[in-house]
Amino acid sequence: MLKTGKTTGTVRHLGLLLLAFAIVLPCSAAPPTLQTIYNFTGNADGAYPEAGVVLGSGGSLFGTTSGGGSGWGLVFELTPGKSGGWTEKTLYTFTGGADGAIPTSDLVIGANNVLYGTTSYGGSSTCDCGTVFQLTPAHGGTWTFATLYAFTGGTDGANPAAGLVLDSATEVLYGTTYNGGTTNMGTLFQVGPVTGGTPAEKVLYSFQGGVDGANPIADLVIGANTTLFGTTYQGGSVTIPAGVPPCPTSSENTPCTYSNWGTVFELTPKGGGVWAETILYTFMGVSDGGSPESALIVGTGNVLYGSTYWAGSPSVCPVGGYPQGCGTIFQVTPPTSGTGPWTQSVLHTFTGVSPDGAHPYRNLAINAGGMLFGTTYGGGLNTDFCFPETFPGCGTIFSMKPPSAPGGTWTKSNITTFNGTNGGAPNGIILGTSGILYGTTVMGGTAGGNGTAFSMAVAGSSEK
Repeated sequence: MLKTGKTTGTVRHLGLLLLAFAIVLPCSAAPPTLQTIYNFTGNADGAYPEAGVVLGSGGSLFGTTSGGGSGWGLVFELTPGKSGGWTEKTLYTFTGGADGAIPTSDLVIGANNVLYGTTSYGGSSTCDCGTVFQLTPAHGGTWTFATLYAFTGGTDGANPAAGLVLDSATEVLYGTTYNGGTTNMGTLFQVGPVTGGTPAEKVLYSFQGGVDGANPIADLVIGANTTLFGTTYQGGSVTIPAGVPPCPTSSENTPCTYSNWGTVFELTPKGGGVWAETILYTFMGVSDGGSPESALIVGTGNVLYGSTYWAGSPSVCPVGGYPQGCGTIFQVTPPTSGTGPWTQSVLHTFTGVSPDGAHPYRNLAINAGGMLFGTTYGGGLNTDFCFPETFPGCGTIFSMKPPSAPGGTWTKSNITTFNGTNGGAPNGIILGTSGILYGTTVMGGTAGGNGTAFSMAVAGSSEK
């Protein structure tokens, strides 16, 4: 996948440019603690996983690929063997029709190991707008597929880029669409209950593309009392008085307006089927970051953690023509009194200068000690192997150690770097048992560059 640049005048999120390339190793081998557990071949097993994996109760990993199969992507399972190897099994291959096409998001596991997910395209015969689907395990190792909802491209939404979250108490799925809604800026929806009949779809909020945000692409997270937290990739607008950072004093009496760099929002049920959106933070695309692509994490004290793909430090992101910077890790802290504004803080600014990564991508994870783990899409090694026309490096896995005392500095460390042969452009991290990290890479590997699945043992990374 190649991500293209974004300027302050043009904000766009492009899908994947799927690359198939022969692997030629220009760098040293991967560190011994990183294990490639599967190389996708681009055939019936799939190609280009654009999202991470989820861990089943039996130790299997489940995920999606946007390519391979019949050309429209598939759902796969990776099962660990007693000897240490992993076996890949295709659970369902999309046809590009009513069942959906090109899944680009992670799955969620419900009761009885039922899988739920979205496709970005396919579905209705009159609209290539995506679906919500379900895969149910049956006897003999088979799985039963069902389309729970097909988006029509109207006020109901279109083209979901994010995965789903499941409220296990109500058996309702929540998600977002990148397009559609009343202004075609995306929606937040629910589908369910997912048992006991045909589930209904309901739009809870339709983004207007102004201060409220636009085009969400990251998973939601459920907080207390079914409050939903999320981010929008675009939209948002904030005006800063002249001379107040980041508005420079050179602007004299002219305030500075920063728009279209995304938001952090909260959606709260108010009763009677009414939901209300509150903007917790609006990104300005400067030192605070911009265009978040990872799901939020709710930490201790309801502090929210996340990452932005762009911005941070305009002066240090190398090559590629990206003056906005290489991205940030941030936290958004609720007011101590229970009322008032939330406070955003940058925990790390990526430089893209080797060995630091560039452009944190997809979901973070947090362990019981509050340490964060994540991946960057590029950076790490000083090589043009994966992205010869954009930015150096094939990505990293990193950790963020919290300060010993509140208000202190977080410590960012690289855990490993990708070199193409062991994968390229990783899709975030999940934490398993015994301190094991799991994930996928969009490209790279030793089977034609169709992507990989990996595991990595990291001390102190036990799941929260």
